[in-house]
Amino acid sequence: MSSAESLLVNEIYPCLQGEGTNLGKPAILVRLQICNLRCSWCDTPYTHTTKSDPIDSSNSSSAQRFRRMKIGEVVGEILKHKEIRHVIISGGEPTLQNFSALLEALQSTHSVEIETNGTQIPHLLHGTFGSTHYLMAQWNVSPKGKNAGEKLEYEALSHWAGLSQQHPNVYFKFVIRKDHCNEDVAEVLALVNQFSIETRNLVLMPEGTTVESQLSNAWLEEICLRQGWRMSPRLHVLTHGPRRGV
Repeated sequence: MSSAESLLVNEIYPCLQGEGTNLGKPAILVRLQICNLRCSWCDTPYTHTTKSDPIDSSNSSSAQRFRRMKIGEVVGEILKHKEIRHVIISGGEPTLQNFSALLEALQSTHSVEIETNGTQIPHLLHGTFGSTHYLMAQWNVSPKGKNAGEKLEYEALSHWAGLSQQHPNVYFKFVIRKDHCNEDVAEVLALVNQFSIETRNLVLMPEGTTVESQLSNAWLEEICLRQGWRMSPRLHVLTHGPRRGV
């Protein structure tokens, strides 16, 4: 089974989109396995895998739970929820896998949004991923820099910034830490200036995986009002805390 015909899937479940421009929208979340980053505040460490094969011995003794599914199987799981016509493809880092066939399968029935860390350029990774596939989804690019203990991939960010100027459904989401907000905002401003990211494409969110972290965020509201940026809470955290599958 080729990588274009199947995906390593961690979980699939119905939810309300918890953040960003589609906040509160009913969706089916397809969480793909594997991530190339190890962010200091990551809330999905169970998607981290050292090998791409779930039966590899280095995975079998770990807490990872994922499986390889054919594209048709993934679509079948999505279609079990007939009342929901929106899909979120997340991870891990979903662009490490070739989901072009999944986008094609959903094109006539569902709207799709992709959650990516912006470190990859899909059409350079996957031969069957073409320019039309970028138009089949909303892309939520969430760069992970100093505040996550990671290094930004400037070539990839240039690609996504350029795409945002051609494609109206490309957004940049930045996680801001309350205790380091000045430093984090300075990094956002540097990227905005370097890549000419438009205000309408920006979303800021407060960092945190507890209910308490999503309360009393007037400090972030003040920043967003000052800069003219959009602010998003993390609805799933506010409602359920760190619980999975919601």
